[in-house]
Amino acid sequence: RGPLPRAAATLMASTPSASLAYIAEHGLEEKLTALMNLVAADQPADPLRYLAEKLGAKAKKSPAAPVCPPALDEPPPNAPGAEGMVCPCNLFGSLSYGEPIISKKDKTEHPPWYPSQAGVDVGLRVHNTLTDQSDPVPFIPGRGRRVLWYTCGPTVYDACHMGHARAYLTFDILRRIIEDYFRYEVLYQINITDIDDKIILRARRNKLLADFKAEHAADYAAVESAVGASLDAKGQKLDKKMAALAATELPADAPSREREMHETEKAAAALKKRQFDDIAASVATIREVAAGGGGAASSILEAVCSDAGVASTSAAALERELVEQTVALNEELEAARDALDKSDAAKAKRLAELTQQAARLGSLLARLKALAAASESPIEALFRFAGSELGETLDAEKGSTVTDHQIFNAHARFWEKAYLDDMAALGVKDPDVMTRVTEYVPQIIEFVQKIVDKGLAYKGGSGSVYLDIDAFKTQGHHYRKLSPFSGDTSAADMAEGEGELAGEAAEKKNPNDFALWKSSKPGEPAWPSPWGTGRPGWHIECSVVAGDILGANMDIHAGGSDLKFPHHDNELAQSEAYYGHHQWVNYFFHAGHLHIKGLKMSKSLKNFITIREALETYSARQLRFLFLLQKYHQPMEYSQNSMAAAADLERRFGAFEAALAARLREADTAADAAPQEVLHRWGDQERRLNDALVDKRAAVHAALLDCIDTPSAVKRLEQLIRAANSYMGEVPQPQRGATLLHAVARYYRRVMGAFGVETALDAAGAAGSADSATPLQLTEAVSSFRDTVRSIAIEAKRSGGEGAGLADEVLRVCDALRDESLPALGVRIEDRPSGVAQFAIDEPQRVLAEAARRREAAAQAEAAKAARAADQAAREAAEAARASVPPSEMFSPAHDGLFGRESSYGALDAEGIPLEDATGEPLSKSQRKKLVKLAQKQAKLVEAAGRR
Repeated sequence: RGPLPRAAATLMASTPSASLAYIAEHGLEEKLTALMNLVAADQPADPLRYLAEKLGAKAKKSPAAPVCPPALDEPPPNAPGAEGMVCPCNLFGSLSYGEPIISKKDKTEHPPWYPSQAGVDVGLRVHNTLTDQSDPVPFIPGRGRRVLWYTCGPTVYDACHMGHARAYLTFDILRRIIEDYFRYEVLYQINITDIDDKIILRARRNKLLADFKAEHAADYAAVESAVGASLDAKGQKLDKKMAALAATELPADAPSREREMHETEKAAAALKKRQFDDIAASVATIREVAAGGGGAASSILEAVCSDAGVASTSAAALERELVEQTVALNEELEAARDALDKSDAAKAKRLAELTQQAARLGSLLARLKALAAASESPIEALFRFAGSELGETLDAEKGSTVTDHQIFNAHARFWEKAYLDDMAALGVKDPDVMTRVTEYVPQIIEFVQKIVDKGLAYKGGSGSVYLDIDAFKTQGHHYRKLSPFSGDTSAADMAEGEGELAGEAAEKKNPNDFALWKSSKPGEPAWPSPWGTGRPGWHIECSVVAGDILGANMDIHAGGSDLKFPHHDNELAQSEAYYGHHQWVNYFFHAGHLHIKGLKMSKSLKNFITIREALETYSARQLRFLFLLQKYHQPMEYSQNSMAAAADLERRFGAFEAALAARLREADTAADAAPQEVLHRWGDQERRLNDALVDKRAAVHAALLDCIDTPSAVKRLEQLIRAANSYMGEVPQPQRGATLLHAVARYYRRVMGAFGVETALDAAGAAGSADSATPLQLTEAVSSFRDTVRSIAIEAKRSGGEGAGLADEVLRVCDALRDESLPALGVRIEDRPSGVAQFAIDEPQRVLAEAARRREAAAQAEAAKAARAADQAAREAAEAARASVPPSEMFSPAHDGLFGRESSYGALDAEGIPLEDATGEPLSKSQRKKLVKLAQKQAKLVEAAGRR
């Protein structure tokens, strides 16, 4: 950075040949020397940015040009803003002007990061994994307000679970806030991985299992034998894994991350072993039923009842009991996990005990379900409970025979549609661009070939092509930007990155090298390529499809935290190798893991809840609240407690929306009926509400600027809701404060809209047209008509006379409309003392469930009332009966029950007062004195009863 008039020659000598050709072609040697002198003279804080801007000005590019566009390598034809730009990263080869970034979290060193200075800065700061999550950085896109965003989509081989919802719903929230709140123009791309080891294996196994099932549809012995062999093989594999983990002792100085990964791997292996034991127990149950018939089924049911500590009962009743026990135990488990302090041995022991109890209940439920299935069809039960294990065995034996591409395509298309349906059900916005890997195979081959031509990738002996990490680093690039690590990639990470069908690691030059192109083995889809028939590696797809749409540099790349390494680090390496520069992505957003019972929710662990299962219990709006209440980059727990908190908050927000909507309708009605009575002048209450609106609006804005902190923003909105509710309670007249309440409603709608939450204040559904009403308008008309009819009926009933009977019937019909007809259409109506009902439009299933709960609560209240009346009647009858007994007879054995005695007295005196207790022991003087007082009291009761 000192005066370098002679440095150009030295620099030229070390510059890549492609750069030399470019420099010569464009006569840049003198310009290069001049630029070096400018750097020496101006001493800029950020030389790379300084040079990029100077070079951009020479090329007559606008300040909104990309941070690090490709110039020396051919950019994709649609790379935005890249044409003609000269990138200093290319121009100066391996020279780096940036300073490394030291993580505050774990002290690891991240490579230099070059922020954009050309885009619009609204003050937003974000967590950027490229710079370490502990330090938020300013968000400045590279092209004015235009934001180029790529998100890794699903590998479509199975149903999406709530872990996927954590990523895609979270990114939907972030995207909407960046688009709708901060007013950036986002081009949002998502990719569908429709060819991958997981898809290949699942499609093959399903095909082979279906063929086996068709061949042995009626041969129980053959199916049982095959299942038994599969379980034996799987059990041995798991036992070997458990033994290896138990025998592994990490050195005392092992990094904390390595220790954490080892503990997680042990916990995951233990979970898989418990799941396998449940499967084995289920198969044993099926075998017993198949061998012994109905008698065996009865014996098994008795055994399960005994193990569960439940009296003999039916299978359905036992299942209900086990489910109730499981729910209660899970609540206790959640509380124990929340309170866990690893230094507290007692708490840790209690958590372990509860975990064992949960495993026992899970095993009993599995046996019970297997019993029910086996009672219908033992063969079908074997396929249902052990089909996955049998499929693995069949694939190991015959997987190579499945060669029809259509089998893999059909499998991927089925689950792709399921994913899209799930996203629609969650209310996730469609991407602007959606790509599929299989549609890009020719471009992938070209992409890989260019990296090979640069000497940064090589062909292995099998025909697979690997990125050469050593050659990549030699050219000045950094590897593992997101998860810095100087050693070799672990076996677990490499297996995750290369897949179950990976080739031999021995053909790699360096253990860290990863596959760009995989040689296809028999039973795998294949395309012709310069290296033989093969298929794309996992990571290469994202680089190619994103480059085709977004160009050589994007603003945001998003994905789950589990993708940081190897997937995203490998994406960065191959992309920067292809484009020849140092920053393919400016900002990485990683959604925190979703845990269930302490472990990451994943298909491989089979500890997941599908999105569709979650939506059977909770609404899409409640699930969105769940993720709004969590910071997007932090891990979170999916549990009954977390969902209950989200559902409760969503209910309170919904109640506010309905109340505010009703108040605004009343205000509009009052203004139309008597405009002269509308009050615009502010009093103390209006000033307080306005102060709350101003304050909470600023607080929400500050929270969203601070790393899109939605939990804090929601908390501030909740405070605004309380202020508005207080105002509506203090000022019940609809003629007051309408303008201010409309302002509150507009702001609330804006923020909730930016969160992707539909509200009762919105136009609920279609916007209507000049010739049609919206659902909200139709609901308002029905509710208003009902209010009018109901008020007339109430007045008629109050007046009495001949119309009272008809009024009762009208009121009954109004209640039926509210409680039965409208809930089925998703309309919730709540009558209020003012006579103007509050209504809202929601999901029919949810409104019906609420109506059912109200009916059940009303029935319980009525039953409790009847029980209280019966108790009162019984007490009165008992009192009347006691009042008919003379004092001289009240202590006789015949009246023990009436007076509530558990045993009889012995001998009585002439006046009927006891002399002895039940054992014949004489009563003391004080005891007899108390009994005399009771007799006197009884005499008064008898006398009073006689007077009545």
